Amino acid sequence: MARKKILVLSPLPEELVEILFKAKATEEQLQDLEVVTYKGSTKEELIETVSDSYVIIGDYTNNVAMDADVFRAAARCIFVQQPSTGYQHIDVDEAAKQGIPVANASGANSNAVAEHTMMVILGCLKKLMLCHDKTRNAVWVQDEMANYGVFELFQKTLGIIGAGQIGREVARRARAFGCRMIYYDTVPLAPEEEKELGLIFRPLDDLISESDVVTLHVPLTPETDNIMSAERIAAMKPGAILVNASRGQVVDEEALATALTEGKLGGAGIDVFTKEPISADNPLLNAPYTILTSHIAGATNESRLRIIDLSLTNVAAVLNGNIPVNIVNGIEPRFER
Repeated sequence: MARKKILVLSPLPEELVEILFKAKATEEQLQDLEVVTYKGSTKEELIETVSDSYVIIGDYTNNVAMDADVFRAAARCIFVQQPSTGYQHIDVDEAAKQGIPVANASGANSNAVAEHTMMVILGCLKKLMLCHDKTRNAVWVQDEMANYGVFELFQKTLGIIGAGQIGREVARRARAFGCRMIYYDTVPLAPEEEKELGLIFRPLDDLISESDVVTLHVPLTPETDNIMSAERIAAMKPGAILVNASRGQVVDEEALATALTEGKLGGAGIDVFTKEPISADNPLLNAPYTILTSHIAGATNESRLRIIDLSLTNVAAVLNGNIPVNIVNGIEPRFER
């Protein structure tokens, strides 16, 4: 009988995946498995490679897209595990039509993103990068910094858009700073959870107009695409700060850059961009009072290990005939195809 092919679309060495699988799978399963790392570069090569794959581990870089054609070709596939929280490069609806469950690594990087968010919020409030750059150039700005506006989070209003795992972890950390916390989500939290976290629900546009800091923690969906439009950015409080550690497409980058350049906003902390890697003509590169990072909010050493562990645990569960966690398209595995 043919061995079951585990296709890895992420840029990981086959040897590493095999070593990691040894901690999750039985000896009998290992003898029945063949781990293959994808080395193709065209859609035609991808379609050919998935045609006999039993389980597919997606591409955490989001560069290898799995569209409808790919899923229609994956006749033997029983499960796709995406080793990241985001899965916008995967056509999960077509996967559902083909009876293929798709799971992500939701929750594995929540602590990392929440910590990054708090770091960036405080850095923006206190004009950290400006002070750093001036001091590095031997310019002493101890008294001058007040002219630029250096603020505390204490008693400010923090608006959290998206009350999923990451949004809630941000709230847990921010509460210690003594700020008022409001949130918006399409599915409001239960009253007891709002009380536990210290959160107050507000309609989206009210949240944007009331907040001193707005932080985004939403998936990229048709509803969240450009949720921070030019109109909503214009509606933010003068001097407010915008933080985005979700997906670049949820923010109008041109409008944000203009608001920062014209002094309407006090700063922005941006970890994700509409085009990644960031292009040299991205307008935010020349905008003042920004902290820009390369989509690394969730990429700590600890979170990487948790993502790998969760992903391989899920794959091992499927190989053992069990239901994996974090299925995003509502389909349970059919264990023989």
